[in-house]
Amino acid sequence: MTTLRLIAAAVAAAGFLTAPANATTFIFKSGGAFLDTPTGNVAMDCGTVGADLCTDNDALGFDYSKDGVNFNATAYTYTDATYTARNTTQLLQDISPANSGLAALSEMDATQDQTQFDTLESIEFVFDSMVNLTNIEFNAGDDNDCSGPQAEGPCGDFDLWIDGMFFATITAVDLLTDVFTGTTFEFRAVTQGAGFTIAQFEIINEVPIPGAIPLLLSGLAGLGFASRRRKKTA
Repeated sequence: MTTLRLIAAAVAAAGFLTAPANATTFIFKSGGAFLDTPTGNVAMDCGTVGADLCTDNDALGFDYSKDGVNFNATAYTYTDATYTARNTTQLLQDISPANSGLAALSEMDATQDQTQFDTLESIEFVFDSMVNLTNIEFNAGDDNDCSGPQAEGPCGDFDLWIDGMFFATITAVDLLTDVFTGTTFEFRAVTQGAGFTIAQFEIINEVPIPGAIPLLLSGLAGLGFASRRRKKTA
């Protein structure tokens, strides 16, 4: 009986750990009622269209909060291609027209509303706890998606740094469905003549199943089977 109780408890625990994940989507492009806007530190009419938002104090970035998920987004410009020193720059939330999003706005050229390699720009997201980041949508800087016309250049590649460590060089595409886990995510543009905006992304809150759980279940099941055989032969 004790063994059967253990099996039941293990099965219940496994069911709990595989519960459906909760997803929170943050939308930075024009999206009507679904648009997520920052709290405070906002300077209006700073981009190429009057509805756009920019950081008033670049060092503070933008703060976003939704469904218990909180993070800060900050734009940077590196002093040289060694990426050893950086300064904050204006973060633009380009919300009009539809295919737009968050970008590092070059303060020397406000028409270039994309995060660019030519000016060594990046965007960093800092969450208040570890998250799973996925379904990242990228757009080009001229308010088109990465597969459409690109008057300001293609979306190009970016270096993804997670929690201060280099993760991979990735191509900015219309929708990136990989899952990245961490607290801090930095997107550094690395393609000459290219740049991107981040239109939206999704945060998945889930507890992964430990690798030992299947082994535990099979082991307990074996014990239960052996226990039943002993009872039959007694």
